[in-house]
Amino acid sequence: FSKLAALTAAVALGASSVAFAKVSEDEAARLGQDLTPFGAETAGNADGTIPAWTGSVLGVPEGITYEGDGTANKSPYADEKPLFSITADNAGDYAERLSGGQKAMFKKYSKTFRIDVYPSHRDFALDPLILERTKWNATHTVMSNGGEAISNWTGSTAFPIPKDGMEIMWNARTGAITQQTQHGKSDVVGVFANGDIQLETQRLTTRFPFNNPNTKVGTTEKEIGTQLFNTLSQKLAPANVKGEMTLVVDPIDYTVGNRLVYSYVPGTRRVRQAPSVSFDTPTGPGGIVTTDDTDGYNGAFYKFDFKLLGKREMYLPFHNNSITQVPLDDLLTPNHVNPDHIRYELIRVWEVESTLKSGERHIYGKRVYYIAEDNWAITAVDNYDGRGELFRTSLFPSYYHYALNAYYRSTQMFHDLNTGQYNASRLTNNHAGPTKVVDTAKKDKFYTPSNLRRMGRR
Repeated sequence: FSKLAALTAAVALGASSVAFAKVSEDEAARLGQDLTPFGAETAGNADGTIPAWTGSVLGVPEGITYEGDGTANKSPYADEKPLFSITADNAGDYAERLSGGQKAMFKKYSKTFRIDVYPSHRDFALDPLILERTKWNATHTVMSNGGEAISNWTGSTAFPIPKDGMEIMWNARTGAITQQTQHGKSDVVGVFANGDIQLETQRLTTRFPFNNPNTKVGTTEKEIGTQLFNTLSQKLAPANVKGEMTLVVDPIDYTVGNRLVYSYVPGTRRVRQAPSVSFDTPTGPGGIVTTDDTDGYNGAFYKFDFKLLGKREMYLPFHNNSITQVPLDDLLTPNHVNPDHIRYELIRVWEVESTLKSGERHIYGKRVYYIAEDNWAITAVDNYDGRGELFRTSLFPSYYHYALNAYYRSTQMFHDLNTGQYNASRLTNNHAGPTKVVDTAKKDKFYTPSNLRRMGRR
């Protein structure tokens, strides 16, 4: 029972609404010692099924051919075979290491859903600049405005030694975003219970201002500004939506600045600003994904109370290089993605529960987040309705990106347990290469309504 596990158990018993701030220099000195430079436990687990972190590989592993950003990140573990498989028949034997959503998938899709468990790996180091920013944040960054914002933040993980659920949610929002700009074509697919598929192709350009590699560590929102990210999307297919464009500008603090959304529709040749967008507005083919479901959660914090439940060992998707490198016809099976192409590992995760505050409105009454300690990414989410019934569950595979020198979240999978439908997004399988993640940043004027208008009239 590790020191960090004991800490999470103690926090889980306390009030979750308390806002903690920066840690002392002495506590921050744990980074790179009993904690990894990114804030995970360095040690493995007691029985060795989770290894100790080594950080022995930075960039391309030995023996892997890599042609650079925008080309396939081949798996360093491609020759490994599953240690064992979990099915509906034996899921009860592994219940302590499964999410509520996974258990529900086994129950609903007992003949087809499967979890293939591979050896766990903790070999990769992160880019030194990411770690330098993280270390600076540990002794400087604080939550502000009741947890709705962070201040004195210089990019990367805001709270590498977190004390409560809110700080961990901020880590999920900031720590998993490590690239300045990502750009490329991808598909969003709705797969219905009868096997029918609705596919949209889009080109996305997203900028994260705080991750400019040329910005000196210690530079904060006072100089960089208060925008968390900007996204411009262009629909390329099918024909009935081709040419539609959307610009989204997200602030750090949603109580001070609204999420701004502008759209261009070729038929009108006009740019319109959308009214205030509700965070549970349906989006994507089939409409089972809310606007704040992206990356597990990208909405305002004020609607929910967040409680840290502790830390767990769970079987979740990790090191999933191949999921974007197989034909879509093979990947997109009815009810869920083909289990043959998802690699699960036993990993440690932070478990955070959010409940809808009295007086607030949202389609979800409760959510449970599972956040991987080694990359601070939300790796799974269970979503409950207002009656407390689990009805949607999501998985977010990731892999180590060789151009980025960090983990990258790729395919997102959202499952509706009532309808049997699922939605998969960020699929680059049908395109020349994966999204470029270190592309040259666009200027500020690229992310403006006037540029949206110019692009539409070309």
